[in-house]
Amino acid sequence: MKRLIIAITSVFMLFANSAMSMDLRPAVGISGNMGVYAATGIENNFNNTGTTIDETTKEYGAFATEYGSIFLELGLNDTISIGVDYVPAAIETPKNISNDGVTGATKPDGSTANQNSVKAEFEDLTTIYAKVNIPLGGTYLKVGYTQADVVSIESMSSGNTYGNDTTSGYTLGLGYDHEVVGGLSVRAEVTGSDFSDVSANNGQTNKTEIKVKDMIGVRGTISLVKSF
Repeated sequence: MKRLIIAITSVFMLFANSAMSMDLRPAVGISGNMGVYAATGIENNFNNTGTTIDETTKEYGAFATEYGSIFLELGLNDTISIGVDYVPAAIETPKNISNDGVTGATKPDGSTANQNSVKAEFEDLTTIYAKVNIPLGGTYLKVGYTQADVVSIESMSSGNTYGNDTTSGYTLGLGYDHEVVGGLSVRAEVTGSDFSDVSANNGQTNKTEIKVKDMIGVRGTISLVKSF
């Protein structure tokens, strides 16, 4: 994923440098985001041979979080721009603890020896998008493709660990751009994303498999943009 980000950014920068002599408008921006994300989590516990599911637990959850992002953008004409938005910091989900309240020695994460805790981090959240101005002042539409690495972080009494996965999906949004002065503008936008399912297991024969389905997110963003 990081190599993909570097490649996209490098190509974009080369394109932006050429754009300076082609009457195109490169821009850079920094954003503050408030995101709300929701999904359904499914835990399947298999039998000793790993062929049949003995028990299934299904829960729906949501959480809100704040984070920053940066973006590069290139105006192809007065109507259409293309860009890439990147979230440099990991987005953490709430921690899920099983056997909560069971006594035992305290582990480094604050849980006890008999408890299991699992959370996930979304890393390198990246959106490649097109911004389309519409004839309503500074109003614009945004459509894009989003991808992120999903990293499982767990503390299991058994010592088992889960693997990681990648999720991707489409993003749609509506925003407003207000130019302040000299190519400096402020944007406000709301986008929604629909992500693909992810899954991981603990690598044992009598495995425990975790699936996350129906992932969606809504993101409110305020950006400061400099066009050149």
